Amino acid sequence: MGIKYAQLKPCYPFPLSFSQLAYVKMTRFPLAPLLLSRFPIKLIMIKSILLRHETKPFEERSPLTPKQAQILIEEGHKIYVEKSPTRVFKDEEFQRAGCHLLEAGSWKTSPLDTIILGLKELEDEDFDLSHRHIYFAHLYKGQDGAHKTLERFRNGDGKLYDLEYLVDENKKRVAAFGIWAGFVGAALGIELWCRQQLGETANDWNNVETYKNEDDLIKSQEKWLSKVGSPRVIVIGANGRCGRGAKDLLNKLNVSATYFGRKETKSENLQREILKHDILINTVLMTSKTKPFLTAENLKSERRLSVLSDVSCDPTGEFNPLPFYSQCTTMDQPAISIDTGKRFDITAIDHLPSLLPRESSEDFADQLFPHLRTLLSGKISNSPWERSLELFYKNIFKTQSSLIVKEIYQ
Repeated sequence: MGIKYAQLKPCYPFPLSFSQLAYVKMTRFPLAPLLLSRFPIKLIMIKSILLRHETKPFEERSPLTPKQAQILIEEGHKIYVEKSPTRVFKDEEFQRAGCHLLEAGSWKTSPLDTIILGLKELEDEDFDLSHRHIYFAHLYKGQDGAHKTLERFRNGDGKLYDLEYLVDENKKRVAAFGIWAGFVGAALGIELWCRQQLGETANDWNNVETYKNEDDLIKSQEKWLSKVGSPRVIVIGANGRCGRGAKDLLNKLNVSATYFGRKETKSENLQREILKHDILINTVLMTSKTKPFLTAENLKSERRLSVLSDVSCDPTGEFNPLPFYSQCTTMDQPAISIDTGKRFDITAIDHLPSLLPRESSEDFADQLFPHLRTLLSGKISNSPWERSLELFYKNIFKTQSSLIVKEIYQ
């Protein structure tokens, strides 16, 4: 006879690591004081950070600048930096700041008290994860590969401080690339539409290169618009960080747009309003299921809409509000077309700020840096780090419990 998860939840019938015991205590599990007295946790002051090389193609950003690394070194910390041919800040800049340079991939064999700092997902490998990691992991919304990565953390007793979930007491993120994602995503939506008007197909656009700076990007888009005129644009999620970034780009290009916030997005006429525009820019961060903003069936109806720039870009997530495409686009294939009876192109790159790597890195790193110093001080109680870690443990426990249920039913 199978045993339901509800019957397993109160007794946690699986081995607990020391770090998981900390979470049990945090959630007031009745046996926690006894367990913790038998197996005390030794708090270790984190003194070393290793900035890893990003393996995701076309990723040039960095969550730490050479100047900030120098400040941390002056405060007594050790900073290791993996060599990277793609990072916007050169290896020599970090070396001059006093950092120790290492070969790419060195984090895998670094001492376990070293915190591993990065931005994008780790490579899909089979070894267990035993370090403290900081990066955008995309593991908590049912994304592809999430279960395996959480198992790697569980098996290795590693810890994850997911950058997406570093939030203050009001649940507001303390560091985000959102402004730049919206800014660049709006620009790519404009360019894709202009290319359409000039007779190009999505396959004709086979490469997106980084821009030197914001002015360079603006001039590029002005050149495209000068050939075909201005489109009608609608931005969903206009009041958030990404939405504000999109609005900034459109204002600088003198492109008028319709801006929908939370209230307007709940309208029964949402689909009809979207279809009246040339370009949809989606910047909504979804944390729960909702009625789709647009469906494949909507796209088969009479419409003006011909371009989606999906800044939020979560096609495999369970909360995806645009469930008519299933994969992100890339820097070397920035657009795809889907068959709806009438042309419809999509650009959905999941690391848009990489196209403005220096400006976006400096902005993000400035937001993160004071919190990074807090983490290194060891004073993380009631901080964004503790909140992020608590969410990590909740998901680890879900993974552990689901494995137990599976074993019981087998």
